[in-house]
Amino acid sequence: MRLLPGIFIIFVFIFITPIETEAGEINSDFDFTLNSDLNNGMNDLFSYRPPSRSRQPGGTRRPLQLSRRDLWMLRYGWDIGINIGTSHSLTDVSGTSLDQRPSFLNTQWSTTSINAGVFGRYKFHEFFAVRAAFNYGKIHGADSLASGRTRNFYFRNNILEFAVMGEVYAPKPHMRFPLDVYAYLGLAGFYHNPELTVPNPDNFQFDDFSNFQPAIPMGIGAYYIISNDFRIGYEIGWRKTFFDYLDGFTRPWSKGNDSYYFSTIKLSYFIPDMVRRW
Repeated sequence: MRLLPGIFIIFVFIFITPIETEAGEINSDFDFTLNSDLNNGMNDLFSYRPPSRSRQPGGTRRPLQLSRRDLWMLRYGWDIGINIGTSHSLTDVSGTSLDQRPSFLNTQWSTTSINAGVFGRYKFHEFFAVRAAFNYGKIHGADSLASGRTRNFYFRNNILEFAVMGEVYAPKPHMRFPLDVYAYLGLAGFYHNPELTVPNPDNFQFDDFSNFQPAIPMGIGAYYIISNDFRIGYEIGWRKTFFDYLDGFTRPWSKGNDSYYFSTIKLSYFIPDMVRRW
């Protein structure tokens, strides 16, 4: 509508000639009015700007917010990530006392070593997910670090582990709560090759055992949703084994099989499942 005055004045300018008086002079009052109206109309014509569609006239832009449907879809999907942390052994050639059952309380903290790995997780339900992981861990232990031991054995071992696990999640107080807490249990297979050092190797009987062993991984963890794309978390997991040679050595009176555990920080990229819904 603001264009009409300018178009009308252009029409008048073209088709209406100046009005002359009886003396043959141009009416200066009419000419001044015509030029003034013409200028105003042209200014309105070329200064017109349509209203912005991104916000209401006179209003401010509101921040974008995810709908309930978007939040629902972001609950399910794939996590592809890496983890790094520490590995610990619970073996006969480790611990802190002379004769103990392997447990977290008897960890030789000074032999803490590195753990690293990759994983993929698929969360298909509010309370359930499955995960596959590949981990490398280095463990070692020494009798010299245990009180009362005199045999002076030392070992080191490298572990390559592949595991498939199921995760169970705790209920969240509301949909936007950014923290997920879970427990997991699964099956694993690992390769290892321990190196045992003893004071008199010529008089020591080294036993035979398989380098490939099964294990049951179990533990707890939590991750924080940084954004729609990234998560960061922490996890601690114990590996129950079915043999006693992680350190390359066993005793007839051993009180339990050897085992190991990982303590890791995880960082992952999230890919939402945009197709399937439960």
